[in-house]
Amino acid sequence: MKTIKFFTFLALALTISLNSFSQNKPGQVYLIRSTGYTGSAVNYRLYIDDKLVCKLKNKSFSIHDISTGDHTVSVVSGGISNGKKSAPLKITVAEGKVNYISIVSTQSGYVNKITCQEITQNSADPLLSKATQNKSCLTEK
Repeated sequence: MKTIKFFTFLALALTISLNSFSQNKPGQVYLIRSTGYTGSAVNYRLYIDDKLVCKLKNKSFSIHDISTGDHTVSVVSGGISNGKKSAPLKITVAEGKVNYISIVSTQSGYVNKITCQEITQNSADPLLSKATQNKSCLTEK
């Protein structure tokens, strides 16, 4: 009887320890802003799941580790704006993978519209080579 209890305890302890070591690794999200002259004098505020994660200047990017699963990304222009977030972009973050999000600025008449767009690594590489990484997103330099 003692042997059965011992092996049961050992199996339970082994199962618990293996589960604690096999936790999901987060994925990464690169937020890239390279919007040309449009709005270049103001910071854009970027949100992941409605939480402010970064204020980006033009020609800059930031890297964020986030949990795996479905998330939303949106952006708001700084300076004089209506303060409304862009339509949320839905992304799926996979374990150990990288998602690249580019901030896109379009103009229709006198109205400037900014949105988030998911891009491939091939599209992101040229933008990243011309941008500087912002490592202190929510603090002023």
